[in-house]
Amino acid sequence: MIGKKILITAMSATLLLGSAAASFAANGHHMGGRHGPRIPPEVLFVRMLQQFDTNGDMKISKDEAKAGVDKIFDAIDTNKDGSITPGEFREYRKAQMTAMREERKKMMEENKDKAKPDDQAMNDDEGGKPPRDGKHGPRGEGRHGKGMRGGMMSEMLFHRVDTDQNGQISKAEAEAAMDKLFDRMDRNHDGFIALDDMPKRPLL
Repeated sequence: MIGKKILITAMSATLLLGSAAASFAANGHHMGGRHGPRIPPEVLFVRMLQQFDTNGDMKISKDEAKAGVDKIFDAIDTNKDGSITPGEFREYRKAQMTAMREERKKMMEENKDKAKPDDQAMNDDEGGKPPRDGKHGPRGEGRHGKGMRGGMMSEMLFHRVDTDQNGQISKAEAEAAMDKLFDRMDRNHDGFIALDDMPKRPLL
């Protein structure tokens, strides 16, 4: 539960990206490879539950999805002109990533204080650095690092959601992207995104 609100808020920009990616994929394109990262529906579902499920019924209605994306939009649109610019998106994402790093650092320090002597020695040997994944640097960054990934996210977001190609995202465009995402995820077409809509995959 530590830092739950900060971590959930920091997912918001990624959720908007997921809306764009899914609406693009719904038109017959595959996300992944040169088209960018693919966000599994299960991941989006959990994030949407955390962010949008206001009545706690473990499913998302279209009204909840619209209200949720409007809230995210308003947080990014800092000058309140009704449009999101690439600069506003970058600043929003930068602030959220900073909050996540600070919260992660706080959690590591708290866990370090609670660690057993053997665990403490292991942490000291590693110098308190984030876990690395071979040649790809800190886990999750990839060999191109955070800057490249952040730039890709911003570019993909505007390419997919900015349908009139004016270089900005209006609230109507953001809502339309979420609407397409909702319809794609609501596989049984009952008006809700719920566990029954998720693909059945083996645990291992």
